[in-house]
Amino acid sequence: MKLTHKLVCMAIALVMLPTASFAIVDFGMYGGYTFAGKFDAPTISNADTNGWQYGFIGHLNGSVIPMILSMGIGGFYQKSPLSYTLAGKDFDLTKTMYGIDAIAMLELPILIHPYARAGIAINEKVELKYPGGSWSEEKKFNSYYFGLGAAFTVFPFVQVFGEYLYNYSKLEDDATLKSNSINIGARLNI
Repeated sequence: MKLTHKLVCMAIALVMLPTASFAIVDFGMYGGYTFAGKFDAPTISNADTNGWQYGFIGHLNGSVIPMILSMGIGGFYQKSPLSYTLAGKDFDLTKTMYGIDAIAMLELPILIHPYARAGIAINEKVELKYPGGSWSEEKKFNSYYFGLGAAFTVFPFVQVFGEYLYNYSKLEDDATLKSNSINIGARLNI
């Protein structure tokens, strides 16, 4: 019991340690899982989508309120090889996008830094495979996402983070693709 008590006290002390995580530039990569997604099209109604995803982000950051709030703007790349279920059968749907990403992070004087992140896809490609063939579409500025997360400073220049993102894509012929995802990743702050 004493060991558990000591470990809990050390964990609390680590979280409360003052640290500076502000960076002029950051680069990160993440992986995650898309859950509770919906694909709607004229011939497909509320098809559930899910699957793994991965991506890369980078920002140029600036301090809005010194030692309290920083904001960054940069870019992202994300690929989501998803599947959807229709009439009891699974089909493949792959979404690849890149675009502009923005982040606002609280620079609290502790190891945990909550943030909000949002982005818009400059280009998005959706490929759909079904029993009769395949379909693909490439659009510009038709997809956006937003979410919340928290970064944990491991070393002065390294953070690990976890986040929730909601993504919405407007496709051709009144088709939409909505998804909820959870990501974890690491970021290098320079």
